[in-house]
Amino acid sequence: MLLVGCHEDQEEEVISSIYNEDDLKYEDSLKRYLRNTYPSVINKVSVTESSIEIVGNCVGEGHFYLGEIPPYLDVTKIDKAPYKVELTEASFSIVLDRFIEREGVLYDRLLSKWAIFQMTDLTDQLASHARHADEIWASQHLSPITLTSKKGLGGLTANSFISDLSLLGISSATINVCITHFMHLTPRTGDVEYVYGGKSYYMDLGYLENSIDRTLLAATKERNMSVAAIILLEPASRCIDSQLGEILQHPDNDGGVYTMPNMTTLEGLNCYAAALDFLAKRYCTTDNRYGRISHWIMHNEVDGARDWTNMGIKPITVFTDTYVKSMRMCYNIVRQYDENAEVFASFSHSWTEKSNPTWYTCKEMIDLLNVYSKVEGDFQWGLAYHSYAQDLTNPCTWNDPNATCSMNTQFVTFKNLEVLNKWALDKENKYKGIIKRSVWLSEAGVNSRGYSDEELQKQAAGVAYAWKKVNALEGIDAWQWHNWFDHPGDGACLGLRKYLDESY
Repeated sequence: MLLVGCHEDQEEEVISSIYNEDDLKYEDSLKRYLRNTYPSVINKVSVTESSIEIVGNCVGEGHFYLGEIPPYLDVTKIDKAPYKVELTEASFSIVLDRFIEREGVLYDRLLSKWAIFQMTDLTDQLASHARHADEIWASQHLSPITLTSKKGLGGLTANSFISDLSLLGISSATINVCITHFMHLTPRTGDVEYVYGGKSYYMDLGYLENSIDRTLLAATKERNMSVAAIILLEPASRCIDSQLGEILQHPDNDGGVYTMPNMTTLEGLNCYAAALDFLAKRYCTTDNRYGRISHWIMHNEVDGARDWTNMGIKPITVFTDTYVKSMRMCYNIVRQYDENAEVFASFSHSWTEKSNPTWYTCKEMIDLLNVYSKVEGDFQWGLAYHSYAQDLTNPCTWNDPNATCSMNTQFVTFKNLEVLNKWALDKENKYKGIIKRSVWLSEAGVNSRGYSDEELQKQAAGVAYAWKKVNALEGIDAWQWHNWFDHPGDGACLGLRKYLDESY
């Protein structure tokens, strides 16, 4: 037993050594904040078309203030709350203007969270947890889309095989939406201006019509499918508009395929919010004129953040705190246009397995999302889980050695989807303890190691096995098969069809 303990201590020291001192201090302060019990409380935050009402109660002696915490401020790092209103009664209901001029931006306080501070001689001390908007005014009513089947398809594109969607009875899909592919800071030929927060941004109309509108219209307007957009941002080095990329890229980004958005400055925050607002306004309309996005997957496999949502090497709570900000921003903005919209957190198949010390585990992050929801007010988030086989190339997923029925299993694959199902049905994990969170297997498929009859039969057996599992579990809502076509970048033949590009 002693040897095991020593090994764990050494492992923790090795992992801690990869983080800088400031991040470790911030990690500790966030952990204390999340587990603290504060005497005062914000009970409810309601957002109307033009105002915000904050209701709460302060306990204790002294001077108390209601503090506004926009996403570019960190709740545990505030010594003097810059935006605050004095509280003169223990129980209060304060109504504030929703929009306020700030640093040349007409800032939307919909994006902020609110907390009670107690003033001392030296600092403003937190006297409550912060709380996000609970109720958000919606400008219109869109009916939810009912899934008619658990069959879905990932990475949807408009192509000559679009009739597959009807032939296969596809009811849901995902589509990649990379903000830096269509957004610019200065106008280019074919761009349309979009004003948000008093600032002008420019959107590539041709790209939107050909790459997004066509696909969404074929899926949602013609076939009434439910489509989730995977929101992505490239690092500045790969952006069409490098200046935009510098504003949107997280300041601590050090590589990776995609970056965490920059929400550390008002400039970056407004730019990111403008993109989300533009997308929501365009793809959440009563007449479905451009196609509809009904779910929003925030980034990709965030447990593997260094590769897929990079903001440098960060401790898990520091990273998750930033990720929650991005999820909340999208949620609050989109719910103005679609009161049924959900945001999904995206994870790989590594439930408790950490193959790289700079990665996180899904279970740790999901547990933290639950904590943030309980502490700062719940919102309707779900899981976009990638339940590939333990060995992605092996079609015989029933042989996955480290996918067990334990809730602490290393992997969740098709073999042990019962783990994810149990998580979804547990009251502790439900939205407000009542509503089951949506669970989509948003990127998962079964590989064929070749095109021989034997290999294709193994793939078919893997598909049948996975489908029987998915179809029998009430906690799993949909499975978006990855991929429609074999793709050379996958390193595996996961397609329902061979390569779309015939040169392969």
